[in-house]
Amino acid sequence: MGARRLDPRFSQKGLERLAPLLALLKEIGDRTHHSPAQVALNWAIAQGTIPIPGAKNAKQAAQNAGALGWSLTQDEQAALSETSSSVV
Repeated sequence: MGARRLDPRFSQKGLERLAPLLALLKEIGDRTHHSPAQVALNWAIAQGTIPIPGAKNAKQAAQNAGALGWSLTQDEQAALSETSSSVV
C-alpha cells in the first residue's frame, strides 16, 4: 500500500480542495504556453526554493527543464501564493 493511500490530502475530498490551485496553474500555463507542472516548478523557484522534480525518462527531464528560462509575473506569483494558502 502506497503512502498516498494513507495521506488524506490524496483522498477525493483532499484533491477537490486543490481544484482552484490546479485550475490556476493550468490557466497560467495556457497563457504562457507551459504545462501546469512547469508553472508550478517556476513558481517554486521564484519563491527561492530549489525544487527537485522526479523524472523517470529523458522526456520527463526535458519537460521539467521547461520550467527554466522564463519568469512568472509578480501578479501570477501573487495569485498562486494566495490561492495556495487558501487550499492548504
